[in-house]
Amino acid sequence: MHLPPAEPSELESLAVEPLMTRDFETQPASVYTRLRAQWGPVAPVVLYGVPVWLVLGYREVREVLRDESVWKKNVQHWRWLREGRVPSDWPLLPGYQASFLLFQDDQRHKATRAAVEEALAPFQDPDAPQSWELTNAVSRHADELISFFADGSESGWVDLGAQFARALPLMAVNRLFGFPVEQGDDVFMDSWRAVDGGPDAAAAMGRLTAATTELAVYKRQHPGDDLTTRLLAIEPPLTVEQIGRELLAIIVILSDLVSHAITNSVLEVLAGESGTRAGLMAGPPEELVNRVHIASPPWVNLTARFPAADTDLGDFRLAAGDAVMPSIAAAHGDPMFATPGSQDASVSSRAHLAWGAGPHQCPGRGLADMIVTTAVGKLFQRCDFELGLPVDHLPWRSSTYVRGLKAFPVRYRMRTRRAPMPSAPGAAAAASLPEPEPAAHPAPAAEASASAQPERPRSALWRFLASLRRD
Repeated sequence: MHLPPAEPSELESLAVEPLMTRDFETQPASVYTRLRAQWGPVAPVVLYGVPVWLVLGYREVREVLRDESVWKKNVQHWRWLREGRVPSDWPLLPGYQASFLLFQDDQRHKATRAAVEEALAPFQDPDAPQSWELTNAVSRHADELISFFADGSESGWVDLGAQFARALPLMAVNRLFGFPVEQGDDVFMDSWRAVDGGPDAAAAMGRLTAATTELAVYKRQHPGDDLTTRLLAIEPPLTVEQIGRELLAIIVILSDLVSHAITNSVLEVLAGESGTRAGLMAGPPEELVNRVHIASPPWVNLTARFPAADTDLGDFRLAAGDAVMPSIAAAHGDPMFATPGSQDASVSSRAHLAWGAGPHQCPGRGLADMIVTTAVGKLFQRCDFELGLPVDHLPWRSSTYVRGLKAFPVRYRMRTRRAPMPSAPGAAAAASLPEPEPAAHPAPAAEASASAQPERPRSALWRFLASLRRD
């Protein structure tokens, strides 16, 4: 039974401008600037027919992200939902109804987050062998993907999104979770279906939930040195269903954001003037990626918060239960955050919000940055790139939360034909995915070796990447 509607809030009377427009898809920075000029650091907008406060100011975004006592994540605090005014087919509703860390509050959130952080710790500690092994694996997988899309050619065309940036984070997640190879393949493909939001997305999400829960059950009987096993060992224990939901969130959220962080980093270099490009390339990959986190964060807007009581923010009085969406990209464009001359500084600000802030800051941010910096470093170490389309013709995803390309066609020219062997500790660890497909015309010695061994089944992932290469 729905509650009777409360008195209309100021948000409902002011929010008349839709956020999701063609201008927002192609030039979101100009939309944030216009809204800030009209309304100040907080602006009322309509999101797919539902009124939302969009938080634009850097100081205000930090305030919302840091004070969990006022700003709640659990959707039960949303007044419009309690009153039955959110349409059942509102496109973002299924995500808010998920029961995992991202949408938890208070003690439940603290307990789940502590478990996830403890399990992730050795994979993000640069002095831990688990971190070395995972970093080496990501480096090897990056080399494999580059060699595979080049296919022995000195130059050619590649969609860096589909043929590199989308595959690499999922390969890292596959190792991190400890998926059996045959199940990991299915997870790759379903992750893409779920994130793309097409007609197969709901079914793919159901299969992913089942797969991650089954993995937790499997790891209880077959433990390993992986994240799933470590989550199972946490005290007090999490259920396999809880672990499955947290693993699913990491797959869908982290892998999607990491893939866009990779392509956004390469684009930032290729789209710059020669002086800007040289400056970006002069330092280590970590500095390039940090600058891109500021200029072009993949996670542009965060999921909504809901004030527990009537609260002042910006120039408005927000009613308890209003939907409030903090904008990372808008906060980074706030003149209060931008420092004069910062583009020429040798070290860019670490005060960015690309991975959030406060109690809900991304617990895997160190792991995410490792994958992005390794990927970007490998790409520019082994290849020179040119844009395949003018910057204003590149196809951007239409998304409330993510800023990333649908496709990223570039022309590559190889600098090195062969990938250098990894030298850091753990380099001998076996890869958890099948090897790439063999060359179409192997050398006679390779043919003889192949004839002496039973043919190994080809991975669905590599078959998919091979089909993209042919296309």
